[in-house]
Amino acid sequence: MIEPKATSPDDTVAIWVENLTLELPVMRGRISKRNVSRARSVGGRLNIDPKKGISVTALDQISFQIKHGERVGLVGRNGAGKSTLLRVLAGIYTPTSGACAVRGSISTMFSTSLGLNRDASGLENIFLAGTLLGLRKQEIEAILPEIVDFCELGEFLNLPMWSYSTGMTTRLAFAIATSINPDVLLIDEVFGAGDRAFQTKAQERIESIMKNASTLVMASHADAILRQFCTSSIWLDQGQVRSVGKTEEVLAAYQEYSVQAQSKPVAPPVSPAPVPTA
Repeated sequence: MIEPKATSPDDTVAIWVENLTLELPVMRGRISKRNVSRARSVGGRLNIDPKKGISVTALDQISFQIKHGERVGLVGRNGAGKSTLLRVLAGIYTPTSGACAVRGSISTMFSTSLGLNRDASGLENIFLAGTLLGLRKQEIEAILPEIVDFCELGEFLNLPMWSYSTGMTTRLAFAIATSINPDVLLIDEVFGAGDRAFQTKAQERIESIMKNASTLVMASHADAILRQFCTSSIWLDQGQVRSVGKTEEVLAAYQEYSVQAQSKPVAPPVSPAPVPTA
């Protein structure tokens, strides 16, 4: 069972997060100090500092731990911090304070871009992307036949990617991203890929990876997907952990809260003079 408060991790723990905070500076924009308190329905906490300017506390003092083999969903409104937390776990963002550790190999399914080079051929991009995923040349060569077969691009793999359609690029990127079996799989929504026939094939691949991955953390607004794949869930709200527990219980609490929030009257907007960022 997922632990709401992290302690010193033992060998059974795959993901450990302790008092994690992430502040993101806002380089451009204006905001009213009197309106800061009103911007609390979505997003993290807005901060105004006369010297540092505007920043957003996207994650605020988060603590939990996930054991090996657990399937954990991330629940919350847009801007609650779900995608940001996944990117911290993946090592894309560095926490401002606190600690975060992930044991084992990590694979992410955030998008199908993978930093592909349009001037390189599809085959060359397989090796480039595989290297970015942390694979050695021998490991990439071992999964190459599977990637080639799955993307169904044939001789186009020998042509530069600028000659590919959007659907062809998506096919190749998706085949690469889903070609490894990680210890920890991080998913930000379940995305479609290519035409309808390929979407069916891609959905089957996603389901297979989710079932075979040792540990899964997935953000989704689809309750049915969370119920299908996640035994536990974390409800994030404005960058903070609001609840952890069994998926059905967390979803019920989140849905009840959402209904109550929608029924509250909305205060009229206030438009005082803006405060510059610098």
